[in-house]
Amino acid sequence: MIERLYRLSPYKTSLLLGMMGLNFFLTGIDVFIAHSQNDFFRWEVIPLVFTPLAVLAILIQLIFPKPVFSKRVFQVVMWVGVLVGVLGTFFHLTGNAISGKESYYNLLVAGSPVAAPVAFAGISCYALASRHYHGASRRSKLLILVGLGFLGAVLAAYFDHARLGFKPIYTLIPLVSGTLAALSCFYMADHQTNRLETTSFMVILALNMFVGLLGFGFHIAGNLAGTQTVVWARFLYRNPVMGPLLFCNLALLGAISILPELQRLSEGEHHKSIQSAQL
Repeated sequence: MIERLYRLSPYKTSLLLGMMGLNFFLTGIDVFIAHSQNDFFRWEVIPLVFTPLAVLAILIQLIFPKPVFSKRVFQVVMWVGVLVGVLGTFFHLTGNAISGKESYYNLLVAGSPVAAPVAFAGISCYALASRHYHGASRRSKLLILVGLGFLGAVLAAYFDHARLGFKPIYTLIPLVSGTLAALSCFYMADHQTNRLETTSFMVILALNMFVGLLGFGFHIAGNLAGTQTVVWARFLYRNPVMGPLLFCNLALLGAISILPELQRLSEGEHHKSIQSAQL
């Protein structure tokens, strides 16, 4: 098993950037569906314009990784992504604050999802770290970002499930599993872990993968309950189906983040690293 992981190490950067491209694409689809309900009012077109640019920048970086021009374009577009995420959060908050004295519930729970636009900033930061850093430094930074992503997913689940008063009780499960995953990511980022700790980390990621798939099923069932036809508005505002899949996505990113970093080792050092990992 360890040998197979080491064989994937030369392709780690491509895997990471490919995942970020897929994340941008799926996030763009989710935003398109959500913003179409408002007929793309005012600034809601910004993430829709940015998404194809981000996917294109990543594709160019994957195909032409060495030219300086492609690197610069990639960096500029990703930093724009960070700005798009921050602005989106600001617009969602101000959009929810219709009056000067909004309650906590209306500001953060009942209105536009304030945690959703942060996804653009998170994906952009992860892509930048994937391309810029190497070795143990990259592993550590990626795990920290995945941990922050899990905290964001927990926050989004909290606001979503708060609308139901956390009833039934199993709506608390993603809050617990996501928090455990975030703490595990931070621990892995800060320590030289052994095989047992790495295996435990993978089990926690697998648990969150299961929780995400289970939540996806619950959301689908909840949106279809009591109806004879598909009511698409329910999938957007009642039980968003993409929300639980965020846990699956982060679990996969966490697993890719701990792939061995051996790109810059010589062949002899590579062989010694594999042997030491087997001990």
